[in-house]
Amino acid sequence: MQVKKNRTGLKAAAVVATGLVASALVIWFSSYAAFTATTTNSGNSFNSGSVSITDDDSNGVLFNVSGLKPGDTGSKCIEVTFTGNVASTVKLYTTAASYTGTLGPYLDFVVRQGTGGTYADCTGFVADGGGPLHNGTLATFASGYTNFGNGIGSWTPSTNGTKKTFQFTYTLQDNNSAQSKSAGIGFTWEAQSS
Repeated sequence: MQVKKNRTGLKAAAVVATGLVASALVIWFSSYAAFTATTTNSGNSFNSGSVSITDDDSNGVLFNVSGLKPGDTGSKCIEVTFTGNVASTVKLYTTAASYTGTLGPYLDFVVRQGTGGTYADCTGFVADGGGPLHNGTLATFASGYTNFGNGIGSWTPSTNGTKKTFQFTYTLQDNNSAQSKSAGIGFTWEAQSS
């Protein structure tokens, strides 16, 4: 009789195991027996914009003046073109390394921004309202505007091909201390996206 009891327990265990497997299969198949639907949005892409500016000086110098005497004055223009496609702010400044000499305190120096005029000829230049960007000396320009953060200008282009002309005017002061001196400076325009 002992053998019969062991077989009965074995059969019961087999029936329970088979039931569990069958239940799992029913649950598994019924989870796939539902209605389904999907939608997609494919082909997405991302492209960055650009900030770029050029000027019309063809790598020429703006001023190369010698033999100045009190009251001598002159003006030159540079046309800057925005060639990017991201709204930007453009500032004008100089760097400490580009400013040389000791004539700067005796050169009155005015900077205006506007339209018309080119590197070749300032004829047709019309200043924007609001007065000059700088009206001081070459020395105060060089010490006051040394990077984008403290640079001058209010130009905010956003369209490729937008132009702005900058006019520079110097006048040698009537000061005997200005004799036998020289000065040099470079100008930088920088555009940053806004």
